[in-house]
Amino acid sequence: MSADNEKNLFKIKKGREAQYYKVLSALKKVKVAVVGDIIADEYITGGCERISREAPVLILRHESSKTTPGGAGNAAANAAALGAEVYSIGAADKSREADAVVEFYNKNGINTEYITRGDEYRTCVKTRIMSGAFHTTLQQVIRIDKGGDRPVSDKTADKILADFNKVIKFVDSVLISDYNCGLFTDYFCAGLQNILSSEYNKREILVIVDSRHRLFDFKGAYTATPNESEAFEASGVKIKDKKSLIECGRKLIEMTGNKTMLITRGSAGMAFLDESGALNEIAVTRRDEIADVTGAGDTVAAMLAAGLSPAKKMNDPALAVELANIAGGVKVMKRGTAQVSGTEVKSEIDRLLKIQ
Repeated sequence: MSADNEKNLFKIKKGREAQYYKVLSALKKVKVAVVGDIIADEYITGGCERISREAPVLILRHESSKTTPGGAGNAAANAAALGAEVYSIGAADKSREADAVVEFYNKNGINTEYITRGDEYRTCVKTRIMSGAFHTTLQQVIRIDKGGDRPVSDKTADKILADFNKVIKFVDSVLISDYNCGLFTDYFCAGLQNILSSEYNKREILVIVDSRHRLFDFKGAYTATPNESEAFEASGVKIKDKKSLIECGRKLIEMTGNKTMLITRGSAGMAFLDESGALNEIAVTRRDEIADVTGAGDTVAAMLAAGLSPAKKMNDPALAVELANIAGGVKVMKRGTAQVSGTEVKSEIDRLLKIQ
């Protein structure tokens, strides 16, 4: 990495690492409910043999296949990998791909009791065909999506909402993960907001909203995590400089009724507007080692949901955002949908301290 790039990277404040380690060690005490679109990410890899005689397309010799949790599934998997006790809430069909996600959950200690299974709903499956020559990096040749295009019925929504109403009573935080794959209908969102509003009146519970198009359907959450394009779409404010960044963030807080706002900005890092509306900019941890940003937002949201729990006396927003930034930096070094563990985050903190 060049010296110029190192100058612009995230720096850990003196003595801050002890606070990071304390939060990471406490994650096993946190209960997180992840409600959202459970997606199956399928990866099929093969070596390129030749060009087909039938059409100008590559012929790949199949080498391996795997299915991992995507969307809300990946957010839940990341929260669990960080050490939290996780409850997955949503819908899944009875397909082979959905079975693989549920099996992954069971193997990794994620509670699957509150996933509604049935053929009425079509699980979104994103199939990525990957190829590369010997000793080269695999590249995505094409992606094929199926499912996720049939909204849940009101009856199914009622079942999921009833389950959520049970879970919310004993969890410390809620992560709403909306990938626009059929769960978040107007009916479901209204029911979800009613349950959240009722809980807000009873106690302080952390709610993180990760939604591409429905930021305004969830009022009173602690924060939302739009990227720059989503923030622009929602607010109408184009981020060009620090002034417009603040304007965008404050407008989103006003429009959503959330307490804070976290805007992820890719290579520009993150922008967190706290409860006073003040801007805190966080630089990226790595700049020259990015392999794949797929699922990085899930990692960030999961770290926030697990690492900022008022009920567990983990109530330092700046600290949680910095940890989320570090976790996201670990994720982008991994290809495809992947999870980041608490041990990996700690190792990254140690690495950052050494290069400062």
